[in-house]
Amino acid sequence: MDDDTRAWLEASVEGRVVREERPPTGGSRTVYLIDVERGAETLPLVVRCEGEGSFTGTEVSLAREAVVYRALAPTPVPAPKLVALSPDASVMVLERVTGSADLAPVGTDERTATMESFVDALVTLHALDVDDLDLPGFAVPRTAPDHARGDLGMWARLGALAQPLDPLLRFAAAWLWTHAPAEVPRTVLVQGDTGPGNFLAADGRVTGVVDWEFAHVGDPMDDWAWIEMRAETSELPALHERYARASGIPIDDERIAYYRLAVQYRCAVTTSLAVRRGSGARGWAPYLLATQRFLDGVARALADLCSVSLPEPVPVAGESPRTALYDELLTGVRAATGAIDDPATRDATRNLQILVRHLRAVDRAGAALEGEERDDRATTLGEHVDDARLGDLVDDAGGCGDTTVLGYLLRRRARERQLWADLLDRRARS
Repeated sequence: MDDDTRAWLEASVEGRVVREERPPTGGSRTVYLIDVERGAETLPLVVRCEGEGSFTGTEVSLAREAVVYRALAPTPVPAPKLVALSPDASVMVLERVTGSADLAPVGTDERTATMESFVDALVTLHALDVDDLDLPGFAVPRTAPDHARGDLGMWARLGALAQPLDPLLRFAAAWLWTHAPAEVPRTVLVQGDTGPGNFLAADGRVTGVVDWEFAHVGDPMDDWAWIEMRAETSELPALHERYARASGIPIDDERIAYYRLAVQYRCAVTTSLAVRRGSGARGWAPYLLATQRFLDGVARALADLCSVSLPEPVPVAGESPRTALYDELLTGVRAATGAIDDPATRDATRNLQILVRHLRAVDRAGAALEGEERDDRATTLGEHVDDARLGDLVDDAGGCGDTTVLGYLLRRRARERQLWADLLDRRARS
């Protein structure tokens, strides 16, 4: 941490930092694990700082997240205690609870017990009466569609900061707004981005639910769409049954499908913000690739919800006269990466492979795909539709669910995906 942050922290907790570690986690905030010596005791704490993440300077702030931690403090929800928030809300300090967010090393029985414990925590969260929670700045929906639209309004504002936003995302935003669920059985505090990775556990028991920056008041099925993305598919039926039995809230597959699109849309806006800023907590190139992955998710979800078939994959292009040069460059980057001792420099160098692989694909097929794009747009939408006009057109088309425009956007996505297919398919295989 910088000297000013350390000095403020030590004054706030009336102790001295004796240990500091920056873990390789956190995509939107800079995180430190610290130990503070205060008299005869040592306090284990977590420090979250505004840094180079997607949300720095936006309404998805540490101040907003701190409101949630304060509101949950007197409740039975297992969330860490808020220890301090700096005057400018750029640094938040939390108690560090025991446990790990990584479920990969645990055995099957312990994982099952952990996921059951997590569902029990979710039941506890969704049982809270939101009118009794002190959540200044959080809108409480009064109609069923407001349960989705309140949060979507915030994401639309975030998307406006990520311009130019992919037209598929603009279509998705308009579709989500128009098709907000007409029935919601209970109004709850939604964690957002919930599931494995955003809670800590030890010995089959959840010790703390963390990362509340996407929290809002809304539909409980919103949380289940996040869990679906993070949990193993085989776990879901038993977890659904446990939740419905304990909460009295039935699992609604149709509403989960709606929020499945919302989850992919939010993730794509998040990574688009990092790309637009030219950096992020994990570098720049990884967010370029992650945006492509989430755009794939948006395309699949929209095709499913609108009963439109996904186009066939674009054929893989052959080699160009320069392919061997790109391959040699990749070999050199890989060799250089292995010889770098500094972790940050090593990661930054490794990330260059993403750009080289993408540029190799552009060299092979970029011109041909651009030609196909021009022809498809002119044939489907008209010769007069330039990029500026396309944005307005998809806003209107998304609102009414125009499948002709959606079909074009899905074909457009398939063409763009070809320029990232080597990386996307490599990740899927791994």
